[in-house]
Amino acid sequence: MTFNISERAARAADILESIEELNKMIAFHREQSKDDSMRNQYEFMRQELLKELNELLASYQISIQVAA
Repeated sequence: MTFNISERAARAADILESIEELNKMIAFHREQSKDDSMRNQYEFMRQELLKELNELLASYQISIQVAA
């Protein structure tokens, strides 16, 4: 069986994977390195990806609320 995935759906999956990795980096810098500058950069990147994801999901008539 062959599945064709739309560009929007593929991008949404990419964003989710990127957010997963950013979450790991944020946790590392929060718990291990205590480097607030790096943690802040990763959190900013995460917020930007969440905005993009929200826009993509809106095209499917889906709205999300981001947890802190």
